[in-house]
Amino acid sequence: MPIEIQDLDGGRGNLIVNRGTVTDQELIDFWKSHLSHNKERIKTYKYIILDNTELTKMAITEATVDVVAELFADTAKAHPDPLAAVIAYATVGANLDLLKRIERLHKLFIYRSSWETRLFRTKGQAVRWIRERVRDKFGIDDLTFS
Repeated sequence: MPIEIQDLDGGRGNLIVNRGTVTDQELIDFWKSHLSHNKERIKTYKYIILDNTELTKMAITEATVDVVAELFADTAKAHPDPLAAVIAYATVGANLDLLKRIERLHKLFIYRSSWETRLFRTKGQAVRWIRERVRDKFGIDDLTFS
């Protein structure tokens, strides 16, 4: 599966990893399933990491970008608190269109949701930001990211 999900820190966080090639239908199916079937679990999240460092191609259309951004916006209305870190780094073999699509998704997400969101080049940068912001925003100082 090109999209994998894992809860972190006892359900206070969530890691979503995109690998290889992700297509329109895979992306829509994943987000529809995750965001609509797990509404109660999502309410426990303080942070979400979207890791795209192993993604080599995102074969999606502009219509898919809009559908996914709208799914995020609907979820953010029900749960406005989480922090979201998006990691976008072009691996060898990735094309520039991939980074443009990730950036477009990120921008739409920012405009359509209330989640505090940042774009990072490395997971280390994302983890440092989340650790600091979760401590400041929620008073939680024991994140392990496992």
